[in-house]
Amino acid sequence: MRSVSGCARAVIGCQEGAASEAESAAWAAMGQPAKVLQLFKTLHRTRQQVFKNDKRALEAARVKINEEFKKHKNETSPEKIKEMLKIGSDVELLLRTSVIQGIHTDHDTLQLVPRKDLLTENVPYCDAPTQKL
Repeated sequence: MRSVSGCARAVIGCQEGAASEAESAAWAAMGQPAKVLQLFKTLHRTRQQVFKNDKRALEAARVKINEEFKKHKNETSPEKIKEMLKIGSDVELLLRTSVIQGIHTDHDTLQLVPRKDLLTENVPYCDAPTQKL
């Protein structure tokens, strides 16, 4: 892949999903080669966080990321590059927000190991709802 979608910086820069205007402007002003490099680095950082302590998954993800970027390194069409950047940023978001590690503890048992950034505060359930006035 030679490029990254314009929303990748917004997604990467702000965990809540909304980037500041300055971040968005800086991302829009970046040239496509810089966006591609930024996405490449971001995907590798995300890979290291998501597959921490899993050497096989770390290596497989590293190979796949490098393979995809090498496969498309000669792409020159700005539209195609923008599309591939969007796909890459979507993959990064999916990895960061949806992947949880599991460890085999028994023959048919998995222990899930969620990252701290995946755990969110839940609103407690209330059996007795408040009355509307």
